[in-house]
Amino acid sequence: MRTWKQFTVAAAIAALLPASVLAAFPERPIRLIVPFPPGGSTDVVARRVAVKAQQLLGQPIVVENRGGAGGIVGTEAVARAERDGYTLLLCQTSHGANPALRRSLPYDSEKDFTPIAWLADHPGLLIAHPSKPYENFADFVRHVKANPGTVTYASAGGGTFPHLTMAMLELNDGIRMVHVPYKGAGPARVDLLAGRVDVRIDAYVTAIGLLKEGKLKALAVTGRERISQMPQLPTVAESGFPDFESSIWMGIMGPAGLPADVTAKLERAFIDAAKDPEIARQLNDDGVYVRGRSGSDLGVLIRGEIAKWRRVVKASGIQPE
Repeated sequence: MRTWKQFTVAAAIAALLPASVLAAFPERPIRLIVPFPPGGSTDVVARRVAVKAQQLLGQPIVVENRGGAGGIVGTEAVARAERDGYTLLLCQTSHGANPALRRSLPYDSEKDFTPIAWLADHPGLLIAHPSKPYENFADFVRHVKANPGTVTYASAGGGTFPHLTMAMLELNDGIRMVHVPYKGAGPARVDLLAGRVDVRIDAYVTAIGLLKEGKLKALAVTGRERISQMPQLPTVAESGFPDFESSIWMGIMGPAGLPADVTAKLERAFIDAAKDPEIARQLNDDGVYVRGRSGSDLGVLIRGEIAKWRRVVKASGIQPE
């Protein structure tokens, strides 16, 4: 009788404990959803960091690209996933911008997620066709002010990082340009190379080859610091707009309510993976800065980004969809 009672009590206690206490996490593969198509900088960071993180966790991390609606489709899938740590999200700048760009979202960008780790970020490069009559950012600003509403800038579509960054630039000192949205970065790059548009924001990793060949020229870095591979190129902040900073950041999140021990284990693994010397070297070669910071830091970043992009969207007159 005593044995049966002991078993009953043990079973009752076990029923009250989270699964993470009863079994060592993780016991099976983890799915990391990238809410964009393969090949972009976000996808590259996800795959490189995942290779090391899965070694540290002892289970495969399967990267799944689930693009659509500016990152919303894949993000919603994670918001609705089981709260067990086996479905994660590679979030980035769009996660902070979408609340300003959409009249409604199928999730709350803060409340429906558990921030796990801030992995990295990378700035944009303001680049121009070599025929344009400006050689640096100061020249560019003078030209735009002297020719309001005539300089064109390309983006991969309305509400994308290049569009929002240029819209934020326009809020400084009355700069006025013409936005030319394209259906993706590829077509925008083609028209910039042909001189059909004047400038655009691009990532270092996709622009550097064309810059070295002289097919494009760089005017400024949009981030808070210079790119180590281009130390001579100043930031926008150094060039007369001291409060300007716009970068694509990337982090790991899970659904809201992840058990604390699971969150802590994932946080440690992803931070250590991002800071691994070989992974950090690979990312740095692509112009990506490793941050390797905590989930609480990521949460602070996201709150700040949501507030920033709401201000930019409202002030610039961009109409939410």
